[in-house]
Amino acid sequence: MVRHALASALALAITATINSAAHAFFPFVTDDTGTQGQGGSQIEVNYEFVKEHNDEIDLEGRVIGTGSGTSNIFPTSYTYGITNNLDLFIGLARQSSPVSGWLNSEIGAKWVFAGEQTKDWSFAVKPTLLLPVSKNMQNQGLGNSKTNLGITLVSSYVADKHELHLNLDYTSNRYAMSADSEDQRKSLWRVSAAPVYVINDRWKAGIDIGIQTNPSYSSKYQAFGELGLQYAPMKNLQLGLGLISTTALNSSDNGWSYAITTGVAYQF
Repeated sequence: MVRHALASALALAITATINSAAHAFFPFVTDDTGTQGQGGSQIEVNYEFVKEHNDEIDLEGRVIGTGSGTSNIFPTSYTYGITNNLDLFIGLARQSSPVSGWLNSEIGAKWVFAGEQTKDWSFAVKPTLLLPVSKNMQNQGLGNSKTNLGITLVSSYVADKHELHLNLDYTSNRYAMSADSEDQRKSLWRVSAAPVYVINDRWKAGIDIGIQTNPSYSSKYQAFGELGLQYAPMKNLQLGLGLISTTALNSSDNGWSYAITTGVAYQF
């Protein structure tokens, strides 16, 4: 009998990218405290290519093969500013391969409760609700078939030439068990930091590093790192490119993944 961990690797890649796609600090995983302002809106459309790898292990712990796979994902989000310090957002994501279908949708809010968003330190909280897919869709690898909750504490420091963004994130991982599903952790944590260099009015570059709970019991934690670049051809338009690598720490099945994300964000 062989234990396949490839699905867990893909779940991790999606955890590090898709679940943070709605109103994140484009194109980074780590969010910032910025909001749209009262009456303001933002539309963000992304494309993500994900490749994952895991060893296949028998019940005696011997590696008998490797598993790998790729996926193409298209996350989209819309954000509306209720007040200057409160946003509401909805995030959708559709996967085109290896299985075509919609992933878990996300709705939530971001409330800046302390500080100014444009200078020095500011602090925000972001609760989210992840809506379920059907059991059949879960069995195909398109998400969780139970409702899940998340909350993120966000802190940002903004200066003329540099920024620093910090996140502490919790997401529940409830799902419907079936004969084909593997047991996964029900609580997922992530802590991350994104230092950003402001090159000029049009360009920003930065890195995003963090550690998070591995959904799979093959290891306790996973670490990720991202190189990100943002270009603003005009005031209310940003283009982004990110390269993300994720590795399971001390994993029994040598799990890793990488993702390339690109997209556009427009405010109006």
